Amino acid sequence: MKSKSLFFVVAFLALGALEVLAVEGSGKKSQKAGACPARKHVLCARLDKPECNSDWQCPGKKRCCPDFCSTSCLDPINISKSARKKPGKCPVVNGECLMINPPNFCEKDGQCEGKLKCCKTMCGKACVTPQ
Repeated sequence: MKSKSLFFVVAFLALGALEVLAVEGSGKKSQKAGACPARKHVLCARLDKPECNSDWQCPGKKRCCPDFCSTSCLDPINISKSARKKPGKCPVVNGECLMINPPNFCEKDGQCEGKLKCCKTMCGKACVTPQ
């Protein structure tokens, strides 16, 4: 009986790791909605240890943003929420995460910075580089 329980624990942990890799695997091509807040430029004697390397390492809707002497998970500021669709097509999604009701980090293209579009990803919607 113990080996069955151990199998399910290992399988559950593996699926959780795959979910993180599916989102983080998109690298700098995808972001959460909103823009990083502006920070004054300061001269740092040394850089602090970064809190994050990508938006997907930050909880909830927080974004991984440049902070005074490092990067930190910060609350994004709203950007134009216009209904205007941005040019380009969303990338094809190969696969789907096993999470029930995955979170959407955007709803419309206007919530995404620059040329990024709000597209379906493996786990919910996010701001991604269009094709």
